[in-house]
Amino acid sequence: MSPELLNPQQFGFKKIHPTESSDCYALGMVIYETISGCLPFHRHRGIAVALKVLEGERPPRETWFTDSLWGMLEMCWESQPAIRPSIEEVLRRLEMESPPPVESPSPSPGTSVLGWARGLLGFKTRGVASGVKGRVNS
Repeated sequence: MSPELLNPQQFGFKKIHPTESSDCYALGMVIYETISGCLPFHRHRGIAVALKVLEGERPPRETWFTDSLWGMLEMCWESQPAIRPSIEEVLRRLEMESPPPVESPSPSPGTSVLGWARGLLGFKTRGVASGVKGRVNS
């Protein structure tokens, strides 16, 4: 959960206000978990994790993260929501990190990481969450 959802007042919100920026923070954590095979802050539980997030701590970098991938994750985890990249930018960068398909004589629509992730996350081409009311760009 992003810092602004844990303590909305600290970020100028009166109440919990999910945004594309808070989704970006969460997406960074999902990418971390998927690649590392570990939950972010897996050595900690409950309130200790929330405190680490609020204090600006991030999961440790494991050796298999490339510099560019780690840089993208750090952008997703920026403390200030307005500085985080759009979901579309994260997906574009993931696509650049992905190796080309090994044996794909005629790729079908949606086989790219970008297409797959858009479908998985329910995002329209413009990058706005579909079917999720109240989500706005921050």
